[in-house]
Amino acid sequence: MRRTVPDAPQPLVFAHANGFPGRSYRSLLTPLAERFDLHSLDRLGHHPDFPVGHNWLALRDELLDYLAGFDAPVIGVGHSMGGVLMAMAAEQAPERFRCVVMLDPPLMLGLDALAMKAVKRLGLADRFTPAGRTLGRRDSWSSATAMRDYLRQRRLFRHFTDQALDDYVEGGTRTLDDGRVVLLFDPDIEVAVFRHLPDHLDELPDLLRVPVGVLAGGESDLLTPHRCRRLRRRGVRIAEVPGGHMFPMEHPDATRQALTSLLDDLLEAGT
Repeated sequence: MRRTVPDAPQPLVFAHANGFPGRSYRSLLTPLAERFDLHSLDRLGHHPDFPVGHNWLALRDELLDYLAGFDAPVIGVGHSMGGVLMAMAAEQAPERFRCVVMLDPPLMLGLDALAMKAVKRLGLADRFTPAGRTLGRRDSWSSATAMRDYLRQRRLFRHFTDQALDDYVEGGTRTLDDGRVVLLFDPDIEVAVFRHLPDHLDELPDLLRVPVGVLAGGESDLLTPHRCRRLRRRGVRIAEVPGGHMFPMEHPDATRQALTSLLDDLLEAGT
């Protein structure tokens, strides 16, 4: 039987992908507030007490510091970087979580982890991670309209829904007095996050003591079928949704439906 949802909404904390402030996920997240006590982190990596560093350990601690403000265990959901950080935090402090769902996470296991170690030690992170493509990225536009038109031509944003693209333009920027818009997420921090992709998480699925699941993009070039099979062998529940790595913005309704279904299963398993 499905678990009965209690009268008091359960806290759900969402952690964003690298470079995408939490407010840019409004198309996906806003309807979830009808069922959950919804909280979205805005810009991980920007607090001076938690600078980006080796294997995202400080970012994990930033997330744990945020979770310390909750009286009850939370449902942890995160996209890409945010998903990995949720799992890292749950391994460190399982008592703070009901369950964790990662959306297309860059979770390096097995040979992927070994390859990442080598890439970082050889100083090749800019060639083999998105760091190189992020270096020197544009961070300001003459107007929100100009930014929207520019992004629509970029591969990463090409399949965003119109509303999701507007969410990013509005939630991921600030407007200057002269009308120009600038990114809220510091591109230098975005590069640092990519350069420090964790290479130490091979045992993470075995160490987690809370129910964990993954939503994978059917056309994702990150969470490939091979990597999904490897996660399943390690006991991680996998569900597939349409789209690539940015499926929360490409198919927000389908993502939300798949997420709530997976959450029902995980919460039931955890009772």
